Amino acid sequence: MDILNTLRTKNGLPCFEIPQIVKMGWIQHTFLTRRGGVSSSPYESLNLSDSSGDLQESVFKNKRRVADIFDFDLKHLVLLNQIHQDRILSIREPLGTLPSLLEYDAMVTDAPNTFLGILTADCLPMFVIDREKKVIAAIHAGRQGTALHLASKVLNKMKEEFSCKSRDLLIALGPSIGPCCYEADEKIFVPEWESFSTSKGKGRWMVDLARINISQLEKEGISKGQISWINLCTSCHSDLFFSHRKEGLTGRQLSFIGMI
Repeated sequence: MDILNTLRTKNGLPCFEIPQIVKMGWIQHTFLTRRGGVSSSPYESLNLSDSSGDLQESVFKNKRRVADIFDFDLKHLVLLNQIHQDRILSIREPLGTLPSLLEYDAMVTDAPNTFLGILTADCLPMFVIDREKKVIAAIHAGRQGTALHLASKVLNKMKEEFSCKSRDLLIALGPSIGPCCYEADEKIFVPEWESFSTSKGKGRWMVDLARINISQLEKEGISKGQISWINLCTSCHSDLFFSHRKEGLTGRQLSFIGMI
């Protein structure tokens, strides 16, 4: 498993990219930070969420800047109404045929020039790439998505619908809240998380969401050598990332992937 924490800048916009994916040549991807936009506090500054309370004009300017810098048509960026469930959107048709309200937490496509976007402020963004079939997926894995094994369900959908094989997949995990900062009580704690958590006593645990998801991927036949991880805690690094746990009212950073 490659653990990558190197921040780079693309035309003035800070971001994280996976070198192994960049070398493939037919994938455009990035994990953005909160820096480089126009939004004012508490959404400062590259907030990409339309539903966080930020000015719509600011959000649109931020989206436009991202599209211009990464050289894609903003109309080709698909953003979900993320509902913290396990619904998966399969995109096989032109973007114009998609419903207006996309209540899903993951997307899979084999369509080129379609950019799958995930918005986060502590939850775990994940990308899946099939190097042989040229199929990609984007996943929003928060507490509920992790409890519902969303990542495993995405891999199974790719296998069933696109004939993908585990051995051909690459997985990229973006920044999320770490076990240093993510505390869960007994109302939401899932017993199977025990080995990836540290008990604080009195029905409270510090939970490692990323490693839980990695374990779920491994059970689907993914080896550690197929996984890259931007292992940075969004709460510890709230100067670099939006963090709902730390800040409360805040924006959302964008992670996206598309085939070019």
